[in-house]
Amino acid sequence: MCPDAPNHYAVTSYKYFLYDLIDQADDVKELRSKHILCNCLGSHEDVAQIFNEIGNDVVGAEVYEDVKARIQKHYDKSVNTWMSQALHDHFRSPWTIMAFIGALLILFLTGVQTYYALPGN
Repeated sequence: MCPDAPNHYAVTSYKYFLYDLIDQADDVKELRSKHILCNCLGSHEDVAQIFNEIGNDVVGAEVYEDVKARIQKHYDKSVNTWMSQALHDHFRSPWTIMAFIGALLILFLTGVQTYYALPGN
């Protein structure tokens, strides 16, 4: 907490939120890969241990229950998982995205050509 502003709990809140997110070294690795956490302490295990130790005495543990529930709800939706997997597997580079858009454009234009090629139009 900040001594100049007794109602300002930004640091404490952030620390507790990370304490809730980090249980083991794999969690630290995931947060580092997304550039949410910067590790200058050493191994992922050391960071996980530090966050598990400093979060034990925090008051107000239920503050982030709503946020955690919304994150879990988003994660549990299979459509989000499929979309994420499709984007990761098939659209890694801009060239694949442009090729997909080109293929859709060709299919659309082929449909338009077929419509106008029918007799009676």
